[in-house]
Amino acid sequence: MHSSNDRGGRSSQKARQLCAQVHDALSYALGDSSDPILMDLELDHVEPMPDDRHVLVVVSDPRGHGLVATLAALDRARGFLREAVAELVHRRRVPQLSFTVLPPGGAR
Repeated sequence: MHSSNDRGGRSSQKARQLCAQVHDALSYALGDSSDPILMDLELDHVEPMPDDRHVLVVVSDPRGHGLVATLAALDRARGFLREAVAELVHRRRVPQLSFTVLPPGGAR
């Protein structure tokens, strides 16, 4: 009997692998960006959303650009960032990216 999510087995392993691949792709993309805000961000982690078509990207803003400016820069670069993910993550569908910014000091 096969379950589609194997109760945390293969599915959660695939989700972790996907998040690691997205993390790697975005690490490079943020560093290659021409946007000074994006270049200053530090990628904290990537976590799976309820399904593998969506991931949450958690960044910190050590230079203090501010939540609104940081989220606006990430939103402007969404297409560029998804393209970077598509180049590294070979899946039928590139996951949608949602962003959140850790408060100053990196407290979660």
